[in-house]
Amino acid sequence: METKDKRTQFNWQTFLGLAVAALLVTVILAAVFGNFSAAEFQTLIKRLPYVLIGNQQSWSIKGGFAMNIIMSLACMAIATILGTFLGLAQIARQRVIRGIAWFLTQFFRNSPWLVILYVMLYLLPFQLNLGFTTIEFSPLAKSIIGLSLVVAANISEIVRGAIQSIPSGQWEASEAMGYTRWQILQLVILPQALRRMIPPWMNWYAILTMGTTLTNLVGVPEGLTAVREVLEQEGEGLAIPLYTVLMLLFFIYCYPIARWTKELESRIANG
Repeated sequence: METKDKRTQFNWQTFLGLAVAALLVTVILAAVFGNFSAAEFQTLIKRLPYVLIGNQQSWSIKGGFAMNIIMSLACMAIATILGTFLGLAQIARQRVIRGIAWFLTQFFRNSPWLVILYVMLYLLPFQLNLGFTTIEFSPLAKSIIGLSLVVAANISEIVRGAIQSIPSGQWEASEAMGYTRWQILQLVILPQALRRMIPPWMNWYAILTMGTTLTNLVGVPEGLTAVREVLEQEGEGLAIPLYTVLMLLFFIYCYPIARWTKELESRIANG
């Protein structure tokens, strides 16, 4: 038990050390290459809330880095549901269902993220009138749909691979005991497969979080958009520190996920 505590403490010490090092690099780069003055430093501190939440008047989130996190959580929730159904469909007994699921999975897995974002931007209407109500598709909503499709395709492969990694003898033994295919999947296979799905699922969440920066190209007010707007108002002198601060924010958010993913993989490998 003591060994585990030391390892966890070491992980956090490493994380904090890297975060401090990145912050120092930001200051050094700004001082050496950006001719960073005291006034610009004050401006940087003053505009940080806008980079974080896209708002300097209150704590309500209107954009910024917080929007990247919101997008990543929404996309991952949708992608997990869609990807699970697609993954199960890939192992269905019906050949047609398997074929459709395989095609959708491969199509979205092998399509560029930015192209899919632009397709969603122009394919989906800005408003959809259903008669009794009107649904609005903002660039944010379209981006969430587009990124969800990409990640869902990859989660589909995670689900399929995890299920097929369970020895076939367990299927045969359960069938001999009179269980239906759905009962075997629900009671025997999925509980074991779920443990194998979690590390790659977490890895894909980290990748998705970093990929949300692409949405600035289709008009979503996320972190990169906020930095660009600040630079337009305050001048290019803040470019190096602002972009490095944004990079540091993503690192602080994604690095622990990477560490936990490695630890989970190690635990699963060791039984």
